[in-house]
Amino acid sequence: MSSEPDILIVGAGLNGLVCALALAKAGMTVRVVDDRPVVGGVHRTEFPFAKAPKLATFTGAHRLGFVPKNLEVQLGVKLPLAPRDPALFVPGAPALLARPGNEALVDAVSAAYGEGQGRALAAMHEELDELVSDLEPAWLAGPMPVEEVADRFVRPARRDALVGLVRGLANAYFARFGIEDDRLKALLTFDALAGSFSSASMPGSGWPLLVRHAARTNGDPIAIGGPGALARALADAIVEAGGTITTSQSVTQITVEGNCAAGVVFADGSTLRCTTIVSGADPIRFRATLDSDMLPPETIRRIEALAPQAGQVRLSLALSALPRFQSMPDDRGQHRATTFILPSHAALAAAVKTASDGRFAPTALELVFPTAIEPSLGDGEGRHAASILVPWAPYDRSGTTWAAEEERVIAEILALVDAHAPGTSALVVDAVLHHPKKLETHLGVTRGHLGHVDDTFALGDRMPYATPVSGLYVCGRGSAPAGGILGAPGFNAARRVLADLELGLETTEVRVKD
Repeated sequence: MSSEPDILIVGAGLNGLVCALALAKAGMTVRVVDDRPVVGGVHRTEFPFAKAPKLATFTGAHRLGFVPKNLEVQLGVKLPLAPRDPALFVPGAPALLARPGNEALVDAVSAAYGEGQGRALAAMHEELDELVSDLEPAWLAGPMPVEEVADRFVRPARRDALVGLVRGLANAYFARFGIEDDRLKALLTFDALAGSFSSASMPGSGWPLLVRHAARTNGDPIAIGGPGALARALADAIVEAGGTITTSQSVTQITVEGNCAAGVVFADGSTLRCTTIVSGADPIRFRATLDSDMLPPETIRRIEALAPQAGQVRLSLALSALPRFQSMPDDRGQHRATTFILPSHAALAAAVKTASDGRFAPTALELVFPTAIEPSLGDGEGRHAASILVPWAPYDRSGTTWAAEEERVIAEILALVDAHAPGTSALVVDAVLHHPKKLETHLGVTRGHLGHVDDTFALGDRMPYATPVSGLYVCGRGSAPAGGILGAPGFNAARRVLADLELGLETTEVRVKD
């Protein structure tokens, strides 16, 4: 049995690391344990290619999302972040290439899809800008219902708009501002809903529009050196603050005595006693670490309601060279952007329906070239990595299995890329496919869902930080306030832990050194 820390963090994803850092800086003795060999959770840099072993890529999430403005100040650490530039590329006729920020997206839409649609998008952005500004303090506040958030943080004229976004339909929101172009609706829908199992005509589909707008407001940042560098920066700060981190150590059970957290059991049978435990696992995996009678039925029902209905497919490619896009053959930086290959707006909704029937037919994808964004990830032999995400993938296949379909799925995804960048398939040196079942095992996320829960769950509808078990908390991506708010669940969980321990965070902000 190891010595007992003040607080044990189970899981070294970005939120677990943020939580640990906030607690360590508040003077707590913190230990982080993770079952993976590296920290970072779904945000990590890996070397998956047998035929290009020195070539790095991202096998998890592509995006960091929105970073609350005062998170770095509160943590007292400078995060290695920079705006993604260019930010967004949509090949087609015409192609759309946008610089960072929402104003730049309006300019790109005006040039590609017409000034009228640019004005409509600008009008929508005006409302979203005000909501993002009003909600800045809410990101680092406790979980609460959307109506309470609106009353406490949002100017009166925009309160109904916030509630409408959380409860309403993205399509209705588009229509209110006159966004009618099919290409623009497809772009906005895919950008917002690729982390959900929802179409723009389903309730709750408006909320991710706001979260993605917030991310673009601060440049939709990337991690300098790759996501693994961001995770290592947080880990280094934890150690500097006196915390410890142990990898390749799996927690199989959280023990409870008299409705109080008591410790954990590891996969090797060893134990660690601790009376304050914070889990960064997704809600379903968190529940699996507890005996079935440790949580009240209403909590179990709430967790079950958050279980993701589907996951994503991830295809990692090692390429002999960067592909050449037909609609933008000259180098304008498009390989550094997030590339969306999109069908019609209606076809996106059909893809969700297809997945709900247990079938998978890739029609849209999100593509990044990690080595174009961060040349240090290259292998020194001129090869490039491509990281492709295809959303709306069923966990179980109807009439077949993922294992039986892997080669076909790779071919269909490459065909989508070839349609816009002819000859890409011929550049492939190696390909590694992670379907939902593989992602579940590889990254430790239920049903292969990188966001832990559907992005349409908002604010108080997500997991609260405190559980009914005294001393037991959660801080994963499935917690409030939203998917894609970097570090907010981890920081907020730390504040709740310290409040319960009657310590509280320092009231004097720690200034970040330049």
